[in-house]
Amino acid sequence: MKRSHGYRAFSQWAPAGHFWISLLCFSGLVIASFLLFEQQIQDFLTHLNLYLPSTPTQKLNLALLLIALLALDVVLPVPSSMVALLAVAMLGGVGGYLVIFMGLCLGAGLGYALGAGYFRLLSGRLGLHQRQPGQLAYKLGTLSLICLRGVPVLAETSVVAAGMQRYPLRAFLWVTTLANAGLALAYSAIGIYLVEQNVLLVTLLASMVLPGLFIAGYSLFKTLRKQNAEPPLHGRFKVNYDYPVVFTDHLFEPSNPCLYRQLTAQHRGPVTVLVFADEQLLQSAPHLLNQIDAYFAAHAADLQLQAAPIAVPAGELSKNSQVLQQLYTDMLQHGLDRHCYVLALGGGAVLDAVGYACATFHRGIRLIRIPSTVLAQNDAGIGVKNGINAFGQKNLLGAFYPATAVINDFQLLTSLTRRDQIAGLAEAVKVALIKDQAFFQWMEQQADALAHFDHSASRYAIRRCAELHLAHITGAGDPFERGNGRPLDYGHWAAHKLENLSQHRLRHGEAVAVGMALDGLYANALGLLSDADTERVLNLLLKLGFNLCPPELTLKDAQGRSLVLLGLEEFRQHLGGQLSIPMLSRIGESVDLHEIDAARMEQALQRLATRIDPALTLSEGCAQ
Repeated sequence: MKRSHGYRAFSQWAPAGHFWISLLCFSGLVIASFLLFEQQIQDFLTHLNLYLPSTPTQKLNLALLLIALLALDVVLPVPSSMVALLAVAMLGGVGGYLVIFMGLCLGAGLGYALGAGYFRLLSGRLGLHQRQPGQLAYKLGTLSLICLRGVPVLAETSVVAAGMQRYPLRAFLWVTTLANAGLALAYSAIGIYLVEQNVLLVTLLASMVLPGLFIAGYSLFKTLRKQNAEPPLHGRFKVNYDYPVVFTDHLFEPSNPCLYRQLTAQHRGPVTVLVFADEQLLQSAPHLLNQIDAYFAAHAADLQLQAAPIAVPAGELSKNSQVLQQLYTDMLQHGLDRHCYVLALGGGAVLDAVGYACATFHRGIRLIRIPSTVLAQNDAGIGVKNGINAFGQKNLLGAFYPATAVINDFQLLTSLTRRDQIAGLAEAVKVALIKDQAFFQWMEQQADALAHFDHSASRYAIRRCAELHLAHITGAGDPFERGNGRPLDYGHWAAHKLENLSQHRLRHGEAVAVGMALDGLYANALGLLSDADTERVLNLLLKLGFNLCPPELTLKDAQGRSLVLLGLEEFRQHLGGQLSIPMLSRIGESVDLHEIDAARMEQALQRLATRIDPALTLSEGCAQ
């Protein structure tokens, strides 16, 4: 242990010790050189004084030469402090100040440009530049840029590093310009004093010692700052989530063990359960209430159903504060605690609302999702997001809260309307487009069967879609979406806006289909997506039965702007930072775009409208 402490102390002292030893050696070398060569240097300066510029042209040429030397200090071994004081000696206080200021500013700009260009590219290819730009800019703070402006080598290194780390350009220009103004003033003041005292030798010596004073002052400042600052406390822990996604048929048959196993897997003794069910599902499948009651009666020894399934409004009507308050009230009245289970039975919107209530009631109670729509089984139900709409914004309030388990019962889908069955397949097309070329090809081959919701083809499409979504959520390293990248939201920026514009007349899947078609045409206009791949995307969506030009695409505001395109800014706000829109580069691959050309997107809208008849206008095309 003592050896470890000794090594740690040495490692902390070593950089400072090496610095002071180097500084003493440098100072000794400077003093020794003047003691040995003082007379020769004095003679040289005397001769140099004979060549001081006398005409305006000579002064201008000298000024340009000195400015160039100061600017090129980034790439050449130029003694900038010596050049600065020499400028004052030869051009006077005002002329010397201007030369120093312009030279330092040009040098800083050149260094930044080199860092942002060649050196950054080189470091990236060598694998040296791996951190995020924001993290790197934090490492090189504003105070460092200011303090290092007068330090040789480090001054040049700092501006190059600022370019490599993409320090904000406007802030960089302000900081370095002000710092250079102060540094030029200091050099001018020192130079004027020494010249007036007629001690050019001391001026030369000062130009060599002054950087050492800058270094010593900066080092002292950092030392005092470290001593005065209390070290931060760090909290770090990991939470592992492991939840099964089960596929079955006839979940509430007493002989089906799936639900029983999930409810009793992490619990000893009787399990308390409360069921929230989509009211539209209860209406379309009236036998479901009796099945649920019979199931829990058959397992009464281990499972205690608190009440008959409680109906929740279907679709987006469930995602509001009034429904959320009622969910809280029901859970409180039935005495649920963190060891009880809630079964959320319904479509994606109902799962979102009930999931948000479970995530926040008692800071989280156990939840089992039982998706009852195609969209919920292959996408919404298996994720970790929950939420409600608020203040006119979709999913504005929510939480990341994984379910204890997800159970997909294919038989629940048979009572859906054909429209809802097909709408859910849009997410399968989406994930195939961005993740799996082979899956997209399979969907092209099975388009007729999928359009008629053939059980075999539909089962495979739902399971493969769920598998790809789950793989991304668990394997992409960002399940709670801390970053801006949202590849699973392909086609969704327009979809969210279309849903709101239609007052949710459009199903989510139907809106996503339109969004994918629109983004496919935009990517084609940019040259990202080939003509052939663009046609494949549109053809599959049409074969599945989607209307790709709903009337909401024609809506405009008072200024004549497309209301759909206003969804881009709303989507950026939803992301919480930089706009990030996934666009296809080919079938099975996507790239993120951070800017959208409004004119080209308008052209994509027009192309979508006139696909059937090139003579139609946008409004006419969508009216078909």
